[in-house]
This record gives sequence, C-alpha cells and structure tokens, in this order.
Amino acid sequence: MRHVCTERQRDPDASARYAPIGEYAIIGDCRTAGLVSRDGSLDFLSLPRFDSPTIFAALLDAEAGGRFRVRPVGSFRSERGYVADTNVLETTYSTAGGTCVLRDLMPVMSEEAKRSAPLPEHLVLRELEGLEGSIDIEVLYQPRPNYARQRPRIESRGELGLWIEIGGAACVLRSDVPLSVVDDGQSAVGTYRLKARERVYLAMAYSREGPTLVPMLGAVARRQIEQSIRWWQAWSSRSAYGGPYRDAVVRSALTLKLMTYAPSGAVIAAPTTSLPEAIGGSRNWDYRYCWLRDASFTLQALLALGYDEEATAFLDWILHATRLTSPELQVMYDVFGESRVTEQELPHLDGYAGSRPVRIGNGAQGQL
Repeated sequence: MRHVCTERQRDPDASARYAPIGEYAIIGDCRTAGLVSRDGSLDFLSLPRFDSPTIFAALLDAEAGGRFRVRPVGSFRSERGYVADTNVLETTYSTAGGTCVLRDLMPVMSEEAKRSAPLPEHLVLRELEGLEGSIDIEVLYQPRPNYARQRPRIESRGELGLWIEIGGAACVLRSDVPLSVVDDGQSAVGTYRLKARERVYLAMAYSREGPTLVPMLGAVARRQIEQSIRWWQAWSSRSAYGGPYRDAVVRSALTLKLMTYAPSGAVIAAPTTSLPEAIGGSRNWDYRYCWLRDASFTLQALLALGYDEEATAFLDWILHATRLTSPELQVMYDVFGESRVTEQELPHLDGYAGSRPVRIGNGAQGQL
C-alpha cells in the first residue's frame, strides 16, 4: 500500500512542526527500531536496543530532539510503501525536475551471511536512486544522544566519515552526499543533485560491544539491501495464512517481527515512548517493554500464522522472566526479563506536539 502526500512549499518553520503520528513508518533490525516521517526524517531511534536512550528524538521535541533527514530541496510530492513482503521502506519523491526513491532499512540477513564479513552492531542504511530527470537532495544530520541530553561534537575523518562518541560507543556516518559540519560541530548538512539511473548511499553504523566498523557504501550497501529483501521475503513466505486480506495480515506479522528482540525472543508493546493518548494530554507512557497481559494475543497470532519458532522463543522468554520474580508475577518486564524498570520524567523535552511529560521507564512495574 502506498500513501500520497500533497504538494507543499516548505517554509523556515517547517522543521518545528510535528508530523501526524500515523504518517510515520517503521524500520528495524529485530533489536531496535526507528520511525521515519513522510519527508524522509528519521525522527526516533534508540540504540543499541528498543529501551535504550535515543540518538534521534525529534518525535518528542522537534527543535532539540535531533533527526537524520534526507529529502528534496523545495516543493515535492511523496508516495510511500514497503518493498513487497519486507520491512524495507521506499519513499518516492516527485518534483518539477524529476523523480527519485529513498530506501530506508536496518539491514538483516542470515547467520551464514553474517559470517561472511564483519558487520557493525547496528546499521541504518539509506539508498537514493534517481528515476527520472534530476532532483536536488538535502541532508540534515543532528545526533542528539541520551534523549537530547548530550550534544556531541561531530568529528570529520575524511573518507572514514563523521564520528561521534556516545557513552563508550562509536557512531559513524558515511555518505556519498558531501556533508559539512555546522552548528559549532553539532550538526552536518549537505546537498546533492541526483540524476536518473544514479544511486548514492548514506550509512550510519553504531558499535559498542565490538570493534568500531566503518560502514561500506556502493556495491556493498546494495548487496546488504538485496540480502535484507531476500531475508524478509523468505520470512514472510513462511506464513501459513491463506485467507482474505493477506497483504494486511502479512504486514501486521512483519511489524510484530520488527518488535521482537531477537536475542531473547521478547516482543515489546511498542517501539516508542511518550506518544500521547490525546494531544496535549499527560497519559504519555513508555511502551518499549513486554506486558504479560498482551502475551496470549501475540502468541495466538504467531501460532495461527505458522511462526512456531517465534512463538516458542517468546514463550521461553516469558517462562524465564517470570521465574526470575517467582513467586511474584510482574505486569511487565524488559527484553532481558528485568522487572525493575524505574519511571522518570524528562522535563527538558517538549513532548510530541507539546504533550508533556515525556517519560522513560514505566511505573506499571508496581501494578498488581
């Protein structure tokens, strides 16, 4: 399914407005996930796992939260969808001068493929492909780690990309689009004229546990996209569902898979925190955890679709997590089975469309 955005002329205040929540699309690697707006802005991403501090959080504070945006200069139309039976997002931009497509993903692949070459712990990969004419593209890179409580200085290392340090981790951005460090070293910007039949790449790698790896562009990046498409389509093909609305059912299954923390099998309730039940309201909770009351529905869905491996892994995680607190049964646990998830407020963030407070952690841990 694809969605069309009507043409609009940007103004200087455009970056301060909040996109409707329903216009965000999800990408992920079964360890964490990011939300991409209709104009190619990665506005929410936690690293290295779902409930980790954010590196981009414009979703929660359009001015201070940080983002990674790739879009045309000036007025444009956008149309979005996923590559069939995958979580590879495609945004097609149309301008008066031409058309191009932006592909966004966090690469996934088989264990065999992972052994063929060293890989970053996490990678955000963005591919721009010119389709017709030419389009001027603009890039804005604003890393704001730890829920925008840090503004690290970006270090340019030439061919090795743009580097920042995040609490012992390294984040490296390489780009075919020439980028200049601005804003006292706290942002990077660049423009590029993309022509038909041309492909350019931007790749952001995050490494904490292992050696820092510089992400590869060009043919290597294209191969990672192709591997990810094959992996997702192979996973989708395992579905046993043959009834009506198959596309919608498979899309829902793909979203459940994206919200699964692969190392433990836990399935989180949502990949975000502090999105309000009502705009301007205060019922803004952190749902990047696992609620046992939802588990029966998730298990039922996975089993009905034939995903026995995922269902078994989730059940094993439930048994592990509840054993840790036995004989007490907690309402919620984190992806490792930890039950102590202290809730706190972040008053320095405006909240989505002014919906305060922004919360991390969840006091539901104390509910009966």
